[in-house]
Amino acid sequence: MYEREEINVDKLLQRLPKPVRTEVLADSFLDKCWGIFRKYDVFCAEKLEGVKLWKALLEALPAGFSQAVLTNQYGWSLQQDSVFTYTKCGRDGEAAVTYIKFPDYVRFTLALIVYKYNTNARVLDCKMALKPQELDHSKRKTKVVASLGPASWSDEMLRKMIAVGTDIFRLNCSHRRGGDFERVYPLIRKYSAMAGRRVEVLGDLQGPKFRVGELAGDPVPLIEGEIFEFGICKDDGDTIRPGRITMKPTVEQKALVRAAKVGIDLLIEDGLMKVNVVEKLSDTELKVKVVRGGKLKARKGVNVPDCEIDCAALTAKDIEDAEYLLALDPPCEYICVSFAAQKGQDLQELIDIMDRMRIPAEKRPKICPKIEKPQAFTNIEGIIEKSQALMVARGDLGVELGVYRVPFAQKLLITRAKQAGLFVITATQMVESMIENPVPTRAEVSDLANAVWDGTDAVMLSGEAASGKYPLEAVMAEASAVREAESVKHRLRRACPPVENALVVPPRLHVDMGNKKLETNDALRKTKVVASLGPASWSEEMIPKMILAGTDIFRLNC
Repeated sequence: MYEREEINVDKLLQRLPKPVRTEVLADSFLDKCWGIFRKYDVFCAEKLEGVKLWKALLEALPAGFSQAVLTNQYGWSLQQDSVFTYTKCGRDGEAAVTYIKFPDYVRFTLALIVYKYNTNARVLDCKMALKPQELDHSKRKTKVVASLGPASWSDEMLRKMIAVGTDIFRLNCSHRRGGDFERVYPLIRKYSAMAGRRVEVLGDLQGPKFRVGELAGDPVPLIEGEIFEFGICKDDGDTIRPGRITMKPTVEQKALVRAAKVGIDLLIEDGLMKVNVVEKLSDTELKVKVVRGGKLKARKGVNVPDCEIDCAALTAKDIEDAEYLLALDPPCEYICVSFAAQKGQDLQELIDIMDRMRIPAEKRPKICPKIEKPQAFTNIEGIIEKSQALMVARGDLGVELGVYRVPFAQKLLITRAKQAGLFVITATQMVESMIENPVPTRAEVSDLANAVWDGTDAVMLSGEAASGKYPLEAVMAEASAVREAESVKHRLRRACPPVENALVVPPRLHVDMGNKKLETNDALRKTKVVASLGPASWSEEMIPKMILAGTDIFRLNC
């Protein structure tokens, strides 16, 4: 999970006493050290575990080393700050602790270890396992929501995620199977109590998700201009194949095909592929033309932004999942209703379930509608009236509304929800790159900060925490970004006075965020677009296309 960091040894040695001679220790020894790091978990908050780790590390050293000094990533020795000193003594090589000041030590999450013997130095060129900074999370107002999944719901990982700053765990009911929720839920309560922190749980109902059906073979290529049949499968053998796209015969899928009209677009796989309805053959069969192609795989999602589909927000599975969440002892703190778009009717179904189960008022979870459809903006007042929280679900909202309208929609929703006193969660692709990378991009940190400055109460991790490679680092990144944004929020207000045409949201919000075509007249756009030229863009064919697409300034990188 942790990777070595490339170290500039020459720069490091400039910080060390002279004269010195360096030898980079062999990879086999580095691997041995990493095994020790993993064995003695540096995420443990107790001093004893830290002592054990460093004792074991010193015992693994080659003969002749007498002392270990911890330095930070720039080579500054921390020993003068009385962080700790260990001495390896005795013929048997037993390591003894001579001094440790643990709270100071844990602040240095990235460190190098330099082993000194007389005037000779050896540099261990690896990055120390990440350790959470011991921070007072109560001083951070914006909460971090982490979705649980295969990458994060082990016993060990749950404890670590609480330690690094997770405030709310999300249980995604789309993946409730195999007893995972039953195992995880009591562990969340146990480890949060052990940590002395209030960690809440959010149950997220799947909602009426529309998906294409199964494949008989390889992914089917959708080529621009081709005509396909699109309909409800007639039997198990009626699968996706060249010339035909099918959907399973569920209540929701039938409602989608029934509601489809000639001329509307169907967006597949979050808009990566798009087909247009050219003919309606029946309530179960359509003819569509491929507008944006790709390779169609089984069970990919379908969005229909241009029409309203008459189906309940709570499916039979949602009702079963809601009853499960409400029966937990204690119940979860939030329940999310996906695709809430009607004037409170979707949420009333959940309230009726609570009434039927006789859940007392003090134990009822906060109802949190997920705003994912344009129709929700028209009905926002009725939705807010029956809610105690609200989620800006930017994933499906970006597909349904158009990705370029999401920032404005986010500001509208956060502002109106705060006016109504609701708890607001901003979700989807907050640090998406951390599914594969250990650090966020600058754009992602800016996005987190802007969500805080918009007024959000929480930011959510989805795949980053549920299935990514770096769930702990993702939590720490969000916690650090929102904490920094909070620290400068008051200065931002003073430094940036109101500007002309600034966003003003009335107390009652009735905004038509429909799907009219986006304005593409570049003469009306004041902000210029700068494009860097390189191998992908500096061909004679590509440059005129980029100018037509809206490039105002080309950058030549010398």
